[in-house]
Amino acid sequence: MARPYQKANIPGPEMGTSVYDPKVMANILKAQKKKVFVIGSESLNWELDGKKVADYFIDIAKKLDCHVISTGHTYGYLKEFYPLDKLWDMSLINVTGRLVDKEWKGLDGKGQYEMAIFGGHLVYYVSQTMSRIKNFSNWVRTVDLDRYSHPNARFSLPNLSDNDWKAFLEKLIENL
Repeated sequence: MARPYQKANIPGPEMGTSVYDPKVMANILKAQKKKVFVIGSESLNWELDGKKVADYFIDIAKKLDCHVISTGHTYGYLKEFYPLDKLWDMSLINVTGRLVDKEWKGLDGKGQYEMAIFGGHLVYYVSQTMSRIKNFSNWVRTVDLDRYSHPNARFSLPNLSDNDWKAFLEKLIENL
């Protein structure tokens, strides 16, 4: 198990798992669950060898054929590459509130999500989001694809260098 990226992030008795193998993460993501991918604005700022991290996340979302929620200012970029009937714009706080609301029927009105995938968010911000989901819902499995270990996510990556993160994302996309 990787140490939390934030040293003071002590999640309580339930801690998530760091997934070191892209094939294992691909199998987790391919599970027959209703999914939403929440892509944050940091994905537009972070680049891996000149390619925006948002582009990796778009490739993953396309392979999963899932709903995507853009947060921050990512909508303008994502709408160029992702089908508009599967793309929504919402704040991370709003997404979090809806994911823990048992009565919410999802973006398509067909039921609550069983898996929420996160990527492109500030580490301390999304950690609190996943803590709330973990503690106030038992139906949503959280996955974080940023290069930091998140103990509040059910599954996250270990703390990775940019080169290792790039290799992980490329292998993940290849295995989806």
